Amino acid sequence: MPDIIKYDIKDLQETVLTPYQKHRQLSMKEAQSITLDILSILCDGQVKDEDTLKWLARFMTSDTYSDLMDERNLNKLCGYPMCHASPERERDPFEMSKLTKQFLWENNPYAYLSRFCSKYHFRCSQFYQVQLSDDALFSRTGIHLINNSMPTNIIMNEKYNVELMEAMLRNKATEDEFKNIILGVKKLEIDGPDKVTNDTNTNPTPEDLTKWFEDFKIIENEKPTIIDDYLKDHR
Repeated sequence: MPDIIKYDIKDLQETVLTPYQKHRQLSMKEAQSITLDILSILCDGQVKDEDTLKWLARFMTSDTYSDLMDERNLNKLCGYPMCHASPERERDPFEMSKLTKQFLWENNPYAYLSRFCSKYHFRCSQFYQVQLSDDALFSRTGIHLINNSMPTNIIMNEKYNVELMEAMLRNKATEDEFKNIILGVKKLEIDGPDKVTNDTNTNPTPEDLTKWFEDFKIIENEKPTIIDDYLKDHR
């Protein structure tokens, strides 16, 4: 596999946003062009760092992010933009009908491995996607401006802020902190083997969603051996 190009915020601003700096309101056509440019860049590229992935959320909807995952899978990349690995189980996306793929996705508990390199990145991706706003990009006034420190623009940017699951786990976030983020999410429309919605309520409870993180308990070894440290540092 050729080297994957990594993009940071500055790269994406220069490549995607530079032509649209003369006005605060994007037209529908301009918004569509920005979306297509982002998909084109990241379908076979990689987000360089966590700050860039969080910044990208201001240009993403859940549908746009789903399109990005599909495009990355077509290029045999893990659906999570922070990753450059291949899905654990590669498959031909055209080998079966849409109905068959949907059936397998809903009934195969390991179906996510055909789209992600691991369950961990599957969860990280879900957590990211569920926080994305449904606002159309052209309605996000001023979101595309590179050098704009106006208070209204700052507030607009904050509206589309997201948190990353890996950062919260690394910082040992509590279950309540995860719940507080999910409480701010209006709806979840992610289907999959671990679908958390039910027939009577399409808005999952914080308790439902915190089950996502049970597989990632952080266990510290208070008295590691020398060999443990050596192996950890030389993997």
